[in-house]
Amino acid sequence: MTQEDKVEFLLQQGHEELEQGQKEAALATFQQAAAREPDNPQVLYGLGLACYWLERDRESVRYMTEALQVKPSYILAWARRGMAYQRLNENEQGRADFDRAISIEPQDYEDWRGQGIALDVLGCYEEAIASYDKAIEFKHD
Repeated sequence: MTQEDKVEFLLQQGHEELEQGQKEAALATFQQAAAREPDNPQVLYGLGLACYWLERDRESVRYMTEALQVKPSYILAWARRGMAYQRLNENEQGRADFDRAISIEPQDYEDWRGQGIALDVLGCYEEAIASYDKAIEFKHD
């Protein structure tokens, strides 16, 4: 098995562990992948995702930021970092991240929903409703 294959296997394993609720195990698996490829944006995203689910939001933001430094168009990292910022009550940063994700992929209802949440928390109710309307436009249910 090549180094690249091993990292791909570890990424898949880490995501499966997260799906099964094994958050600490997933973090350990992503850390193994990071030991092999520390600058891989998917590995950094995995680390950030595991930290997010472990409610270690500062670490999640750090890993997502590192992933975005390597791959600035990584929509999932923008959105998840925005969610972590929201949990940290840093809603302006969260809103900016959702804005960025939407600028990359304007038809993703989850990003519009996330932006709506950030705007709601900021008290920008009319803008929040517009974001929710946009989310509904792309996903009616």
